[in-house]
Amino acid sequence: MPTPTLEKQIYENYWPSLDSKIATCMSGGVDSSVSAYLLSQKGYEVIGLTGWLIKGSGRCCDNGMIDAAKICEQINVNHISKDLRVFFKQEIVDPFINSYSVGSTPIPCITCNTSIKWGLLMQHAFDELNCTHIATGHYAKLVKDKDGFKIVRPKDSKKDQTFMLWGLTQEVLSRTVFPLGDLIKEEVREVGRKGNLFVADKEESQDICFVSDKEGTQGFLGKHLESKEGYIIENKTKRILGFHQGTHNFTIGQRKGLGIAYSEPLYVIDLDVEQNIVYAGTKEELEGCELIAKDVNWTLPFVGVGRDCSVRAKIRYNSPTSPATVTILENNQVKVVFNEPQSAITPGQACVFYDKDDQVLLGGGWIV
Repeated sequence: MPTPTLEKQIYENYWPSLDSKIATCMSGGVDSSVSAYLLSQKGYEVIGLTGWLIKGSGRCCDNGMIDAAKICEQINVNHISKDLRVFFKQEIVDPFINSYSVGSTPIPCITCNTSIKWGLLMQHAFDELNCTHIATGHYAKLVKDKDGFKIVRPKDSKKDQTFMLWGLTQEVLSRTVFPLGDLIKEEVREVGRKGNLFVADKEESQDICFVSDKEGTQGFLGKHLESKEGYIIENKTKRILGFHQGTHNFTIGQRKGLGIAYSEPLYVIDLDVEQNIVYAGTKEELEGCELIAKDVNWTLPFVGVGRDCSVRAKIRYNSPTSPATVTILENNQVKVVFNEPQSAITPGQACVFYDKDDQVLLGGGWIV
C-alpha cells in the first residue's frame, strides 16, 4: 500500500554559529564536495576530512581521496586523511562477511555511519583538529527545537538518506551539519558547476565501497566463505527442488539465482545455516506483520519498557513506510507489529521508525 500524501510541515535546516570550525567528511563525490564548498561560502572555517578505509582503484579511498584533496585545494581549505584501514576491516568488513555466514543480510553503510563518520572521524576532528562540528553530504535535514535535535526528511525525497541515520544520538547530532537538506540533487550539481568544481557531474558511487561492481556481493563473499553444496527445499511441502553452493549466496526475499524451473516464481523464504538448507516458496509465503529488533537507538529521548507507540516504519531503504505499533521491550529491543503484512522481513536488515506525519526520524534497530 503506497504511503499517503501528507501535508508537510516546513522545517528549517539547522546551521551553527559562524564561528564554528567544521570538518566535512569527504569522499571525493559531488555531494560531500558541494557540502564543503557551501560551508566555505557561508564563512565557516572548514577542513576536508577523508577516512582511508580500503585499497582499490576508483573507490573513495583511492581516486576519491585524491579528488577530495583536489577540491579542498580548489576551495582553499585544508584536507586531512585518516588511516582507518585496520579498524574498518575489523568493524565493518569482517562483520559483513560473518553476517552472511550465519544467514543474516547486513547493511554496512549504517554501521559505517555510526562507527566511522560519527565515530573515529568525528573524534579525530574534535580531539586532534579542534573542530566544533562535522558535516556530511547526506540528504537530510537537522532541526533544533525544544525537544532537541531532530533528523527530518530533506527537500529531495528521491535522495532521502534519513533511513541510514537512525543510529545517531543527541550528543553527535548537536555537533552535526547537513548542508544539503534544502537542495535536490540537480541543484547540488548546479552549485558545483557554478563553483567550477570538477566533480560537479561525477557519477554516483556504489552503495558498498568494498564490493566492486564487477565481482558483486556473491563474488566478494566467495573469496572469504567456502562453497558447500546443500538442498533447496520447497517451504510448504519440504520437497527437494534443487541444490545450492552455500546459504551465504542467498538472502530472504531473493527471486533470481535459484536456478529452479517451477510453475510460478519462487523466492527465498528462509535459510537454515546449520542444516545448509535454502527454503523456497511463493511470494505470499514471504509476508509477515511482526518482528523483533535489537540494539535500538532513539534519535530523540525515548524511555519506558512496556510502552506502546504508533509510528510509521519500514524494513528497507527504498520501500514506503507503513503504520505500525512499537512495543518497547527489555535489553534495548522492541517488538514491531505492522497494520498490514510486509514482504520479506529479513534478519540483519534495519527497521526504521518515523513519526505519524512521516517526516521526523524517531530511531531504528536491527531485525533479528
